Amino acid sequence: MGTQAFFRQVLAAIAEADRNGLVSDKGSSVLGGLSGRATVGLLQRLVGLVEDRKSLCYLEIGVFQGLSLLSVAIEHPEFACFGIDNFSILDPKGENLGIVQDRTRRLAATNAHLINRDYEAALEHLPEHIGARKVAVFFIDGAHDYRSQLMALLLIRPYLSERAVIIVDDANYFDVRQSTRDFLVSHPEFKMVFEAYSPGHPANLDDSTRETHEAGWLNGVNVLVLDHENVLPVMLPRVEPLARDLYVNEWLAHRHRFAELAPQALDLAAAVLNGSDMVGPTDRITGAYAKDKAKFDARLADRNLHCAGLPARRFTEWE
Repeated sequence: MGTQAFFRQVLAAIAEADRNGLVSDKGSSVLGGLSGRATVGLLQRLVGLVEDRKSLCYLEIGVFQGLSLLSVAIEHPEFACFGIDNFSILDPKGENLGIVQDRTRRLAATNAHLINRDYEAALEHLPEHIGARKVAVFFIDGAHDYRSQLMALLLIRPYLSERAVIIVDDANYFDVRQSTRDFLVSHPEFKMVFEAYSPGHPANLDDSTRETHEAGWLNGVNVLVLDHENVLPVMLPRVEPLARDLYVNEWLAHRHRFAELAPQALDLAAAVLNGSDMVGPTDRITGAYAKDKAKFDARLADRNLHCAGLPARRFTEWE
């Protein structure tokens, strides 16, 4: 199959997922999670396009409770599917690993493999987990900060197949779109072929609107393909004018003694500015401070460089 024919197949798969959502609901009695049905349906369809079923695989970052990983795995039981997650976020009770393992067992998804590591460590040593396989479909749904998104795109590059498709989830977040755009302009062999967004985060939508987007692309997606022959037009996600100010503010926050308390500090600031009850926000920030008091107290008030132990100079060991 030629490159252009493959691109037409990808676009057709996107259109079909947009219309019909999931390929099937065979795992619906077991699975639940935070992905739109069109998004999961697209993953299922894209894996169905893979011709080499032995030397290629599906890979995702951000397993959560297994919805996307297991939906793909049970739809294509002969195809190797891998999910990276160390369950460090969105798991306040520490239950998600057990939920994924239980669902995998109940669905008999023996081709679904969990890589329980930090995503960077996993991607830097990916052959340890997937062997000599290349990645045909790559789904990014992990931490949505700018650096995590960009590093996922950069680190996967050596392991992508020649007809790889990348699906970036939660593209409604401006920092996700910014990282996708920065990757595309610096790696012109990749092209975006589809984007879809909702009018807001699901948590901020009314019930009817949220249900509509749960059936679709939920919190937004960007779909990228490898285009070595440069046959596709350049298409970039829109980024926000305010983003640069926020990134500069990150530099101010990260060097501060209490950098890790920034989310709690914003909640407290909101309570002060809104004239609302400050007890809850105050308790959260003092509790977080008390948990790591020794670490915070050992720092300077500002301009913490975290540079202890860095070498004064170091040369390569190459002869």
